[in-house]
Amino acid sequence: MGLLAFLDHWWNLPFVVMVGLVAVFFALQLAGLLGAAVEGELDADAEVDAEADADADPELGGSPWHEALGFLGVGRVPTMVVWVPLLLVWGFGGLMGNRVALEHAPRYPEVAFPIVLLASLAAALVAVRLITRLAARFVDVGGHGATLRDELVGQLGVVASARVDARFGEVRVRDRRGGVHLVHGHTRGGEADLGRGERVVIVDWDPAARLFWVTACADLGRAGPSHSI
Repeated sequence: MGLLAFLDHWWNLPFVVMVGLVAVFFALQLAGLLGAAVEGELDADAEVDAEADADADPELGGSPWHEALGFLGVGRVPTMVVWVPLLLVWGFGGLMGNRVALEHAPRYPEVAFPIVLLASLAAALVAVRLITRLAARFVDVGGHGATLRDELVGQLGVVASARVDARFGEVRVRDRRGGVHLVHGHTRGGEADLGRGERVVIVDWDPAARLFWVTACADLGRAGPSHSI
C-alpha cells in the first residue's frame, strides 16, 4: 500500500491533521521570516516566538487541569515549545502505530484505533515533558536572578499572551544587553486589561509573587514594525 493510499483512511485522519497543523505553522513562520528579511526588519520577534496564549485559566489555582498544564511546562516555556512537540509526536506516533497494526492483519482492526490513539498520546506527553524541562533551562519566564530583575525594571515590553490583567499575563521584554525574555507580568488593580501586542513598561518586581508589575505605555500604543521587541 502506497503512502497516500495508507493516509486516506478515517483512522489516520486525526494524526494527519496534527502533523498538518504543525506543517502549516512552520510554513507561516517561514513566510514571515522571508518577508521580514526582504523588508530589512528581521529582529528578535523572528528569533523568539512568544506565542504564549492565556489558554490556562488563571483562576484554576491547584486544580487537576492546572497541575496537568504545569506538568507539561505551560507557564515555564513559550506555548509553542509545548504544542509543537505534542502534535508532532502524537501525530507521527499514531501513524506509525496504525502502520504496525495494519501490517499484522488483513484489514485494519478498528479496535486498534483507541489503543494507538492513547499509546501515541502517552508517548507525546512524555516527550513534551522532557523537551520542556530541557527548554526551561534556557528560557527565563520569571526574571530569575537579581541582576536580570534590576535590568528589566524600567524596560519597554510587548504583551505576548492573549491579555495581561491583574491575575495573568506574559510579556516579551529586551534587557539592556539586547537579550529577549518572556516574563510573567500583571497590571495593578484598577488598570485596564492589555491585549496582545500592546506596549508596556516594566515598573516593578514583586519578589513574593515572583512576577513583574507592568503598565501601559500610552505614547507608543500597539507595537509596530519599527518598534518590535
